[in-house]
Amino acid sequence: MRAIVYIGSSTTGSSMDALAVASQLGYTAILLTNRKAFLRKRLKDVQPIYMKSMEEAIIRKQLVQLIQTGHDIKAIISFVDPYVSMAANLSNEFCGSSISSAALQLMEDKMKTRLALRNNPTSCEFEMITASPLKPSITYPFIMKKTISNGSKDVYYIEDEWKLDITEKRLANRLPGEPLLIEEFIEGPQYVIEVIVIGALPIIVAIVQQEIMHDYTFIVTAYDVMTSMDKSLYRSLWETVTSIIQEIGLYNGSCHFEMRYSQNGWKLIELNPRISGGAMNRMIEQAFGINLVQETIKLYLGEEPDLIRRKQQSVFTSYITITSTGYLLEIDGVEQAHLCPGVVDVHVKPSIGATMMPPLSMGHRYGYVMAVGNSPEEAKERAEYAVRLIKFYIEPF
Repeated sequence: MRAIVYIGSSTTGSSMDALAVASQLGYTAILLTNRKAFLRKRLKDVQPIYMKSMEEAIIRKQLVQLIQTGHDIKAIISFVDPYVSMAANLSNEFCGSSISSAALQLMEDKMKTRLALRNNPTSCEFEMITASPLKPSITYPFIMKKTISNGSKDVYYIEDEWKLDITEKRLANRLPGEPLLIEEFIEGPQYVIEVIVIGALPIIVAIVQQEIMHDYTFIVTAYDVMTSMDKSLYRSLWETVTSIIQEIGLYNGSCHFEMRYSQNGWKLIELNPRISGGAMNRMIEQAFGINLVQETIKLYLGEEPDLIRRKQQSVFTSYITITSTGYLLEIDGVEQAHLCPGVVDVHVKPSIGATMMPPLSMGHRYGYVMAVGNSPEEAKERAEYAVRLIKFYIEPF
């Protein structure tokens, strides 16, 4: 039985898309997970195995057991933090893959990434602090974040001493003694750059501009897939991406950059060793006809990824956030949103009775509407119109 083993998954988004790819490529999908929700789900063509621990030694034993019971494991992969580099390393060991696991592991730690790229022109001013009270040398405003985090969790915009004080107290209760990364705040539009690297050659699969809401934390509220870019700007971006890939040492693998285009050129905000989560894979497929998780899996299988664009259309995705706190009583307008012109995907995450709150991380986005159009403006107008039809009725605490 030829199988692809997945280590961890979210219940929605790119990592769930990846589970469906296995059967399409002719493999059995085996999911190792510590989330009991997957045992309750009846996922077509997916064999979930519940793991009490996701430590590498425990997963290694499970892999050996699978092999001993007749599974022919052809790839081991993860699309979720913090298992990406571990899965790549195990795939190299058990399946003969040639994925750059050391480079992926480096990207999982934001401080190690900054240190590795400290002489790169895209680097910003940064420092790591552990002592309390916190006394950063970087001037306000700046960004404070955990060295290992994802989904904008524990990423804070600090504009004055008062914000620094309340953030320090918050983190002292939740993350006592953990080092924190301080970075200068970069002005300018922010982009996600989705990249696959094959034989040290980076291929930019998609460039997606983000709309970001930031007060105390940073939440991406919309994504605009770019179908064109000024040639000189694109060339400078490709050269920037290439220089970073070379310094990180990524030879084979996939990643995504978050970058801002500032008055001093491209500046790196974050570098992550996987495709973006959420609706990113579906946005790229709608825009260009490329299933990026499928092509990443093919890279792990030793096959050549097919990254040729089959089409080119504007895609805009608008996410749902709320401004109040309480219990969800009712959801209205989902079917109407589905029927709107150009709408290709509507997703609403919470169920009735769920606790709702304003966003402190990307996990507090409660759904999205994705729309296509003949122009970026038309796609955006369609998505924003449809998303306004969706109403959450909330009973305050």
